[in-house]
Amino acid sequence: MYVSLGKAAQQLGVTPGTVRRWTQSGFLPCTRTAGGHRRIDTKDIEELARAIGDGGHLAARRARERELETLAQASLDVASRLDQVELLAEIARHVTRLCRCHTCEILEYDAEQEVVRVLAEYEASGRRRPTAGVFSLRELPVTRRVLDEQVPIVVNADERGADPAEVELMRRYGEKSILMLPLVFQGRAIGLLEACDRERARRYSAQELRLARALAGHAAVALRNAQLYSAAHDADAAMDALRHRLTHLATKVAELQNASPAQEVFGAFAEVLRAAFEARSCVIAADGRVLGAAIEQLPADAPSVPHGAPAYVLSAAAPRPGARLELTLVLPRPAATGEAEVLELAAAMAPGSTEAWMRPGQDSE
Repeated sequence: MYVSLGKAAQQLGVTPGTVRRWTQSGFLPCTRTAGGHRRIDTKDIEELARAIGDGGHLAARRARERELETLAQASLDVASRLDQVELLAEIARHVTRLCRCHTCEILEYDAEQEVVRVLAEYEASGRRRPTAGVFSLRELPVTRRVLDEQVPIVVNADERGADPAEVELMRRYGEKSILMLPLVFQGRAIGLLEACDRERARRYSAQELRLARALAGHAAVALRNAQLYSAAHDADAAMDALRHRLTHLATKVAELQNASPAQEVFGAFAEVLRAAFEARSCVIAADGRVLGAAIEQLPADAPSVPHGAPAYVLSAAAPRPGARLELTLVLPRPAATGEAEVLELAAAMAPGSTEAWMRPGQDSE
């Protein structure tokens, strides 16, 4: 319920002018009506009243100023830090401070694999913990609900009705209470923030949840930035690899251009392509006739490819004098971005003449 500035002043035992200054500075949250009048949530008034009763106006003010300072610093960190892993750890540190909890974890959500992965973890003692751990959401329905419904949930290990899977995991790590908040970016859950207490069950106030949500928002932006940076870095690395591959192929084409006979040219080029793409095999054909082929040669002590292991076909074709040249690769993995285009270029610049290979008298029935 929301009340006017005057009623808030009465409940807090201060003047309306004091309440007005508190709302102007952000010390006391408020909303405004269409007419511009301040309205204050009674829950915020009750929290501030308790703080004033516990330590006076100065203590309450300092607590709120510390909260605002932390949020401002988190915003500055997101805007200025380049190392996203360090940034996530710093946000986790802010959470342990504001929520007075023992540890905070930030996890990335992989919807395709249905898992969450720990990206950063911080202890209130100041010790950074190893960023390791992958947890299946199939076994953690409450965690899945936080992500699917994008709602914060508190789980206390000694609470009746608490999910057994969550409680078992908490006890494994010595936790009595855990606050889970979704990291939401543009309406989509991309991760999870967890604040853990090892000593007691927790009941978070509306103000504490509001602060934790604000920090979770900063963490979501930092995580999304990290994902975009990683994708851009991977794309740059892939482009460099493709550029290197094209240069290598062009060099080999020049070396093979005047070689003879034609069978040796296509066989050698098939091996060049197989090695360049790290393929299991490469076949060069024209009009259904194999002109050259290469198969991966494994060391004698290397394990054989398991029966039924996945294989992926990548092919390209180009018109040549006398026939249509076809290149086919069998890969142990899906084709990377740009590889199909590189193979098409390879087909267009392949050395040798199909006419020499396909001339009358060489065809087979």
